[in-house]
Amino acid sequence: MNESEYKGQIILTGAAGGMGMATCELLAQRGYRIIAVDHNKERLDKLQSLDLTITRIIIDLNDPQLTLKVSEAINPSVPVVGLVNLVGVSKGHALDQLTDQDWDEAFSINVTPAMKLTRLLAPIMRQQKYGSIVNVGSPVGFIGARKPNYAASKAALQGLTMSCARNLGEDNIRVNLLLPGPTITYMTEDWDINKRADIARGTFLNRLCTPKEIANVIAFLISDESSYITGSIIDMTSGSMYGH
Repeated sequence: MNESEYKGQIILTGAAGGMGMATCELLAQRGYRIIAVDHNKERLDKLQSLDLTITRIIIDLNDPQLTLKVSEAINPSVPVVGLVNLVGVSKGHALDQLTDQDWDEAFSINVTPAMKLTRLLAPIMRQQKYGSIVNVGSPVGFIGARKPNYAASKAALQGLTMSCARNLGEDNIRVNLLLPGPTITYMTEDWDINKRADIARGTFLNRLCTPKEIANVIAFLISDESSYITGSIIDMTSGSMYGH
């Protein structure tokens, strides 16, 4: 595809996860140039093998070179229309066993890259007078979790989302928070059938979400079809947040 044929380019972190791969594939099929960021080379190779317009950046999200690598990958002749901060790590223990390292890592991956990439891309989007940023959070940012570091980092992502929406709205840059429910991904593939069924019963639809369903909503939030949605929390938990 020639540069003039792209709808724009989108940077997506956590691209090698189940939701990330589904979202990259869908957005690329819809005519966007994708800059896919993740540390998992094997899955990014698989993603690129789909013959889609995807540029890979293989890097840890807490690497100091992150913004430099993304800057180098941006095609200056194609508008930067979107940023999807999908990366997330859930490591750690309950409070009495929680280490400083686990606490710091949760914030350095789940929150700080979203801030740095938003700060990097905001001037580009401001000049265009258009942009859409989707941060992918978690219901535990509202209701808490056994791992305080994970829940606190996701709560911080909500604060970042609302603040950026407030800061950037006058330049027609929209920023929203998506809350996925229990979804079939690489992180949950080791759940046995009983655990899956038990968690599915905690939703109003009595089933788990699929990565494609998450990708569909992200694509909607990136598109002009959601042109008046900003500073919003999109609840995709199918009621499971109320059952915790």
